[in-house]
Amino acid sequence: MHPNGHRIAVLYILFASGLLCLGLGPSDGRAQTGRDLENDTLTQSILIHPPIDATQDSLSLSTREHTYRSQLRIVDQLGRDFTVKKVGDDGISRPYTPGTQGKQNEDWYGWRRDVLAPFEATVVQIARPDTVNTPGTMNRDAQPGLIVFEDANEDVTVAYAHVREIGVEEGDVVEPGEIVAKVGNNGNSRGPHVHVGAWRGGVDRLGAERGTPLQIQVDLYAYERGSGE
Repeated sequence: MHPNGHRIAVLYILFASGLLCLGLGPSDGRAQTGRDLENDTLTQSILIHPPIDATQDSLSLSTREHTYRSQLRIVDQLGRDFTVKKVGDDGISRPYTPGTQGKQNEDWYGWRRDVLAPFEATVVQIARPDTVNTPGTMNRDAQPGLIVFEDANEDVTVAYAHVREIGVEEGDVVEPGEIVAKVGNNGNSRGPHVHVGAWRGGVDRLGAERGTPLQIQVDLYAYERGSGE
């Protein structure tokens, strides 16, 4: 053995032991405590068309997933907020025009951009907003703009919140990517964006107490599929 071989072997054993003590060593994948991996809420997802058209003017779609909290309504438990951003000349990605601080809705790149249907579905509920928020403020008591889509065959429901200029009615059947509204800023919202929530089961539309929340994934090739390319 190389003169340093024994020392290296001892150091490796000590290092590996240290990792195991810290919980960093090899381990089997496990579900959340008390959950079966196959039926674990956080392993179930749905693929949707991008909910906002951000294909022009060097814009991009930005999203943030809500932290899972079982005490919330199912539409909020694993929801995602979608905004539109643009990279400025300084290389910084912003949701509003540089120099404006986003004080007006019109300053935001996403304001009144087209909102697109998530998949082939039936519109089962709409609610038109009764107010418009100033960025940085919200009105928890106001009626937010809302569209609820349902795919009865898959037992899946998707809800869009904070939209405006809704162009569909209850009972309409929509195709993925079809324009259904405009991006708004209303209800429990501090800036122009679309909140998307999804769940399986629960026929009470917004699923206040029933159903399984779904993680939301965006189909990055939706536009190519839609164009037949």
